[in-house]
Amino acid sequence: MIDTHIHSDTRGLEDLELMAMCLDGVITLAHDPFEMKNIKVWEAHVEKLLINELERAKKVGLNLFICVGMHPRAIPPEIDEALDKIKSYINYNSRVVGIGEIGLEKATKEEKEVFIKQLLLAEELNMPAVVHTPRRNKEEVTKIILDEISTLNLKNRDIVIEHCNKETTKWVLDEEFYVGLTIQPGKLTPLEAVEIVKEYKDFADKILLNSDCSSNASDVLAVPRTVLKMKINGIEKDVIYKVAHKNAVNLFGLDI
Repeated sequence: MIDTHIHSDTRGLEDLELMAMCLDGVITLAHDPFEMKNIKVWEAHVEKLLINELERAKKVGLNLFICVGMHPRAIPPEIDEALDKIKSYINYNSRVVGIGEIGLEKATKEEKEVFIKQLLLAEELNMPAVVHTPRRNKEEVTKIILDEISTLNLKNRDIVIEHCNKETTKWVLDEEFYVGLTIQPGKLTPLEAVEIVKEYKDFADKILLNSDCSSNASDVLAVPRTVLKMKINGIEKDVIYKVAHKNAVNLFGLDI
């Protein structure tokens, strides 16, 4: 099993060790721990993931991979400089497997500009992109995200639309992108995720599971718990294997 979306820098070593006991790997993403008043604050956050978090994960045997990017709630003023930094992080660290967490929160003009630039960078570098959708106005903002992507005519379709619900899952699959199902209080329960996987099991190649484990209320065992619920509810082994492991390995090129 692989948890495709966590924020390891918000969790203690005990939580990381628990994940190491149950999971083959996890992907931690850049997010919004601070107000990004300047590029130095953003750099410090990303470089903490690249250095400190890899060291912490190694201590407890957690197989940690990283996505770097500008979260829509954490955009520094020096956008183009940050884009150059993202490129350098990807080029010089083999543990960086994608660009993220990017996306829209309020769908402001600045958010859209930064989102588009990062999607184009993912296209240039042939890297997966992990796209945030907000808790509030999820359906409205998800439609804007899909519209923004469609205008770019990207060849790279390795885009994960995160924190999908039952309604937005259909829209994302219609566009042939990846669906990120987040099992976290306020997003999906394990059983809600099971129902979505059941309904869309013919599209199992495009579904990923994650906990979004962060400083918010979270379950570090959300992915194993959901896999157990899928087994109990009779979902086929090959479907479970795809959504819990295989798709993540293929999409992010994980050495697992």
